[in-house]
Amino acid sequence: MTKGNMTREQAIEAVGENAVDAVERKNCDFTNRVMPDNDDRVEFSAAVSAKDRAGQECTLIAYYYPTQAQLVDAGGDDLGNVPWEIEGFEIV
Repeated sequence: MTKGNMTREQAIEAVGENAVDAVERKNCDFTNRVMPDNDDRVEFSAAVSAKDRAGQECTLIAYYYPTQAQLVDAGGDDLGNVPWEIEGFEIV
């Protein structure tokens, strides 16, 4: 089960485009969360502090789920070669 049920548009609506742009520019890292059986993806995330539309402090998280093959085949020794795509956003 993946995290990040919000689309980019929903995240922009909730916290604004500046916060979404900021989390998209931020480097992501392993979350160390174990994926369910038969799921060969690896969870990465990036997070930034933000304020929601009501002015409440929150954290915007972007989730990435590259496969093991993408990490090994494309990444090799350089994770910069992995095709990074945000799969969803979450606000906590």
